[in-house]
Amino acid sequence: MSHIQLFSYPTSPYAQKVGCYLKFKKLDFKFIGVNPLTNDQIKFTRQRQVPVMQIGDQWRKESSELGIWLDEVYPDNPMLPDNADQRERILEIDKWVSESLIPSMFRGACEWQNTFNSITNGWKLSNAVSDATPLPGYVRLIWPFGVKKAPFIVNMVKQLDLTETMDDMLHRLQNEFVGHLEGGEFLGGQSAPSLADLSAFPIVVNAYMMGMRTNGFVLDKPEVNAWAKRVARYLPDNPLLVPDKFLKRRLLS
Repeated sequence: MSHIQLFSYPTSPYAQKVGCYLKFKKLDFKFIGVNPLTNDQIKFTRQRQVPVMQIGDQWRKESSELGIWLDEVYPDNPMLPDNADQRERILEIDKWVSESLIPSMFRGACEWQNTFNSITNGWKLSNAVSDATPLPGYVRLIWPFGVKKAPFIVNMVKQLDLTETMDDMLHRLQNEFVGHLEGGEFLGGQSAPSLADLSAFPIVVNAYMMGMRTNGFVLDKPEVNAWAKRVARYLPDNPLLVPDKFLKRRLLS
């Protein structure tokens, strides 16, 4: 089988989605950290967007599209149902993850509720990025302030309803998540994890597992917590793209 390489920042939520796809399908892959200052590692693509996945001499981008591509190339452990209606539903939930859940998580990086916690969280993330591709000390130091003003993140956050308080947003996301379970064990009412579960899982558990300081996690909702533990059974103990040394908490069964 062709060698698989995943290029990104290890903390990118979109790359984390792809990392879970690969780990769920039990595929060997090489993660290559991209320097966020130069993007040298993906210059062969002639663009700056991450993640990028390369299989053999082919490469593609867009996290959800990469999941679909993986199912096509490696059909074992499929992530999408054969049924057309169910497949469409899974892709709808995955879109919710990309366009609602992830931007909502970004909001916390832009709107600091607690300055000390936000800076501490930012430093943890910068250390993880630097571990994959070394960054100068001053870059790691100012990382939380740079992320707060990063155009990509700021523009995604602007698409949210910013009249909604952070607490209300968290509660809404938790309730929407439970609604997407549709009374089943996995998203979309499925009996096994799908692409939607693997997209949402790292976004829901990342901050908790990395020991981030926050007023609340989507994971705090009992139904979401139970779902996360079910998905975790299909993945390795470390489902993220950061090394074990950056994990401060584990999901307890």
